Amino acid sequence: MNPLKSSYFWRMTLSHVVFAAAAILFGASLWVLPVALVAASYMSWRRLIAMEHLTQTTEAIAQGDFDRRVPEQHTPGFKRLADAVNLLARTSIRRVSMLTADRNRLATIFAGMVEGVVDVDEKQNIIHINDAAALLLGLVRESSVGKPVWQEIRDQKIILAIDDAIRNRTVIKVRVDYPRNTEQLVFDIYVASLSDDQGEPIGAVLVLHDVTELKHLERIRTDFVANASHELKTPITAIRGLAETMVGDPDVDKSTLLQYMERIHAQSLRLSNLVTDLMTISRLESDQATASFTRINFNDLVRREVKAAASAVEHKFHSLTLDPFPETLEVYGDRQNLSQLCNNLIDNAIKYTPEGGQIKVRVRREMADAVLEVEDNGIGISPQYQERVFERFYRVDKARSQSLGGTGLGLSIVRNIAERHHGSVGVSSQLGKGTTFTFRIPLAEPALPGTEPPKS
Repeated sequence: MNPLKSSYFWRMTLSHVVFAAAAILFGASLWVLPVALVAASYMSWRRLIAMEHLTQTTEAIAQGDFDRRVPEQHTPGFKRLADAVNLLARTSIRRVSMLTADRNRLATIFAGMVEGVVDVDEKQNIIHINDAAALLLGLVRESSVGKPVWQEIRDQKIILAIDDAIRNRTVIKVRVDYPRNTEQLVFDIYVASLSDDQGEPIGAVLVLHDVTELKHLERIRTDFVANASHELKTPITAIRGLAETMVGDPDVDKSTLLQYMERIHAQSLRLSNLVTDLMTISRLESDQATASFTRINFNDLVRREVKAAASAVEHKFHSLTLDPFPETLEVYGDRQNLSQLCNNLIDNAIKYTPEGGQIKVRVRREMADAVLEVEDNGIGISPQYQERVFERFYRVDKARSQSLGGTGLGLSIVRNIAERHHGSVGVSSQLGKGTTFTFRIPLAEPALPGTEPPKS
């Protein structure tokens, strides 16, 4: 074989092979390229869908929908990012649940507090107020939130306290007389500033304590001490003056000396009665005042006190009658206290009824109460004084009361005893015609079979 022909043959064969391969590659590219383009487009679309899912879920979580999650099958290539978003949602919902629980707990605490609580921001707008504060300040809680505190609480002293607390970042305490409708209330107010983590002021919290009743009791105590001191000083001064006169004048005649002794005796009795009444009030106001409560036959108790007053009635030529209830009336209380209540009412009628007057004592039942009435036809009480006769040391006619040996505490003791027994005492009177005092006390529950009857 000719070598040249052989070389030519192989060159031609190789050319055919290259041409065929090129034709094959060109043909393959005609259908592979569209497939590749379609595959790339599909993957891009899947990624866009995944990003849209991620975006929507993230936006929902940012808006507070912490239950949203990113499905893993919708996030090819973004699994770590999807896991991070889902973890963020789970962590956020736990933290929000904790914050909600703390907020609800604080709201419940504030709602149950007796003290009023008002929370204001740095601009002094009300952001929280509990029911107690709204009631004390005479506000509507729902409509007050968001409004300036100076618009809702029109008290300059409170506003200045808030300003001082926020400006100086401290606690301010003030006592405020606050008018509410027709009442005059007294508040102890604590204002404490609030700060953020950087120490910047973010508002203040007000705590209101209603001390109206406490101030009233303090005034009563002060008046009581002053009145008691005055009442004790009067007989002591009289006794001292009479004794000094007797000591300083040894030549005083026997008749004058006897007069002095009688006056000293009268003043000593008055002093003794006053001390006894003061001790009675102290005992009634102690915590042990209900320790000796027992079942009592109320009819028999009143009958004994009426019998005990017979000598005083005869001394003033009074007519004292008792109208008892035909059935047994049992009450639950302190025998000594109830005896003193009955005695004080009868003694009061005897003192303020002129000689020859009539005093009627009645016992009756009214619904679930035992009722005691002591009626006289004495001097009577003017309408404007009828409620005040139960005040300590109050006397309608002071000179007459002192001449009769009154301490000014008898009816106050009566009211105190009545309240201790969950009862009440009232008065009705006409000036110059007489007075009726009415005491009501709940009847005792029926005794169980086999128990002992009350002692008379």
